[in-house]
Amino acid sequence: MVVPSGFVEVADRVLVARYPQWNVNVGLVLGRDGAVVVDTRASDRQGSEVQGDIRALGRDIVVRHVVNTHVHFDHTFGNSAFASATVHAHDNVGRTFVADAERIKAEFRADPGDGPEYGYTEADAAAVLATVVRGPDCTFGKGATIDLGDRVVTLAYAGRGHTDGDIAVHVPDTDAMFLGDLIEESAPPSFGGDCWPLDWADTLGSHQNWLGPASVVVPGHGRCVDAAFVERQRSEIAAVAAVIRERRIAGQSWAAAVAEPDERLAYPLDGLEAAFRRGFDQYLGSV
Repeated sequence: MVVPSGFVEVADRVLVARYPQWNVNVGLVLGRDGAVVVDTRASDRQGSEVQGDIRALGRDIVVRHVVNTHVHFDHTFGNSAFASATVHAHDNVGRTFVADAERIKAEFRADPGDGPEYGYTEADAAAVLATVVRGPDCTFGKGATIDLGDRVVTLAYAGRGHTDGDIAVHVPDTDAMFLGDLIEESAPPSFGGDCWPLDWADTLGSHQNWLGPASVVVPGHGRCVDAAFVERQRSEIAAVAAVIRERRIAGQSWAAAVAEPDERLAYPLDGLEAAFRRGFDQYLGSV
C-alpha cells in the first residue's frame, strides 16, 4: 500500500494526511486564530509525528483544538502529543474512553494482530501499549462549534453507527466534512463489537443533509470521497440492516443467519459476524 506523505490541501485551508499504520486519516483545519486537528493516530509517538508534519508545512500554525471523531485508539491515542490543545469529542466518547483504551491494550498484549496487513510494525504495537492515554477535555451531546476567528468548525452528532459516539466535523465555508469511521474508502465499513448496525444508515443519512455535489468528504481510512460515494455506502449499510432484521424476524439463529449469502450484501459475510450478533441483540433490546 502506497500512502501519500504529509498533509495535502483538499479544500481552502482544510488539509488531510494519510498514514500507513491502519491507513488512517488526520485532518487539519486552519483559521486566523489557530488550527483544529481531527483525529491523532494510534500512539503518543504517532501523534508527535503528526506534529512534525504540521511544522513541515512551514507556516506559523498553533493547534488549539483536537477533535476525536470517535473513541477508537487509532484515532485518539495520539491526543497526548497535543498537550496545549483542548480535546473535543461526543459525550459517549468521554463516558467510554478509559474502558475502551484498557480493552484495546489488553487485546494488543494478548495478540499484537496482523501488523503487515494493517501497515503497522511491532514497534507501532509497542507504542500503543506504552502510550499514556488522554481522553477528551470537552464533550457535547448534539452539537458544538469551534470558532477559529475567520471561520467556524461545527461538530455534529446524529446517532449511533460505527460506535455510539461517531460525529461529523464540518467546515461550512468550504463544504468539507470529516466523517471518521462512519465511512471508509480503503476497506468495507468496520462492523466491530461496539457497532450499531440497525442505526448506522439513518445516522449517515442525517449527515448527508449537509452534503452537496461539490462536497469533499474525508473518511476515517482511505482517500477523500464525494457525496455520491457516501450515498452508495449508506445504501450498502442499510442493506446489511435489512437482512439482519429479516433473519431475526424469521427466527433464524445467529449462526445460521451469518452463514447464509444474500445478493444484497456488498461485504463479505466473514466481516459481518459482529454486525449480525450486535443487530440480533439490538433487535431484542439487550444492548
